[in-house]
Amino acid sequence: MPQTLADRYRAYLDCLNRQAWNELDRHVATIVRYNGRPLGLSRYRSMLVRDFEDIPDLHFEPAIILAEPPLVAARLTFNCTPRATFLGLPVNGRRVVFVENVFYQYQDTRISSVWSVIDKAAIEAQI
Repeated sequence: MPQTLADRYRAYLDCLNRQAWNELDRHVATIVRYNGRPLGLSRYRSMLVRDFEDIPDLHFEPAIILAEPPLVAARLTFNCTPRATFLGLPVNGRRVVFVENVFYQYQDTRISSVWSVIDKAAIEAQI
């Protein structure tokens, strides 16, 4: 297991990018909160699987990672091609570049809370 919180977070992103859903429980708590909503691990996994179904070339690319246990703050960059509607926008197969600013709270060695804000205005400007 990675030694630092930043290393643990990078291992989580690697798990997502490989779509290694059977490893997700190594990184995410059984009960995880997403933008304040409690989700079980299975619902959190389903949300991620759906993201990859909607955006086949999805790749989580960290631009900034700041870790101060038990928190991680990250700025993730995406350069991808959503198939249809994304965040209510008719992207329809066009390549878009945007960022997500996201905060994670860890409990022990797993993510217990996620707060995410996606730069929807950047996508709107490209379509």
